[in-house]
Amino acid sequence: MLKLFFAAIFFYTASFSFSSPKTGLLAPNADTTVAKTKPKKHPKLDVIVLDAGHGGKDPGAIGTKGYKEKQAALAIVLKLGELIEKEMPDTKVVYTRKSDKFIELYRRGEIANENKGKLFICIHCNSTPEKPTKAGGMETYILRPGKTDAAIRVAARENAVIEYEKNKKRYEGLSDIDFILTSMSRSQDVKFSEKLAGLVQKELKKSVGFKSHGVSQAGFFVLVGASMPSVYIETAYISNLKEEAYLKSSAGQAKYAKAILEAFKKYKDLYEGS
Repeated sequence: MLKLFFAAIFFYTASFSFSSPKTGLLAPNADTTVAKTKPKKHPKLDVIVLDAGHGGKDPGAIGTKGYKEKQAALAIVLKLGELIEKEMPDTKVVYTRKSDKFIELYRRGEIANENKGKLFICIHCNSTPEKPTKAGGMETYILRPGKTDAAIRVAARENAVIEYEKNKKRYEGLSDIDFILTSMSRSQDVKFSEKLAGLVQKELKKSVGFKSHGVSQAGFFVLVGASMPSVYIETAYISNLKEEAYLKSSAGQAKYAKAILEAFKKYKDLYEGS
């Protein structure tokens, strides 16, 4: 198991060019005396990275009336970023994209790491092959192997965007065991990801009102590269006529943004106080 763990860490370092923390190995003759110190609190959550799914040549899912996932995701992200900048000026907002631009999945995580992000939020829309569909609702995911067929299908559909990328080989070998090992090596990040995901679902249910499918887990490639707590929000079913119309409306987009902002505020207090 240890061999597999270190092999996985090597794979991530080589394939995704992740930022590596400084080694924690003891130097020769190091003082190993354990000093009694107060537990350190987390550093200030001063950088949040907002990731609008898809973009450019990748439209994402397309609704019955033609509205594209990439449009909904960007609209919500821009409104959310504006609210954070206005109401939380001590928090720097980083965007993986601010226009209709294609960004590779691995690059989104790199952007988050390069900017020393403390939190990574991905915005997407769910969909079904059938249009229009009666399926609807909201769901927030964290990075772990998918537990249900539905979660696995969602991740497979979203991960399929690598077909638009030139170098697809960088994702070869990513499997459930890799997601498990990543979760093990970043257990604190997963813990906080779960807390934020729960807060997001609570606020979305209160503000937007669509059915909440709660917090789920799945192997989204885009979350593997971000070395920080992260969530993947499926805001609604764009293949559902009612939800597509809501996603397209400025008022609906504003409600999503406000709900996620409120979840972020509560999460920030929790994170910095722990």
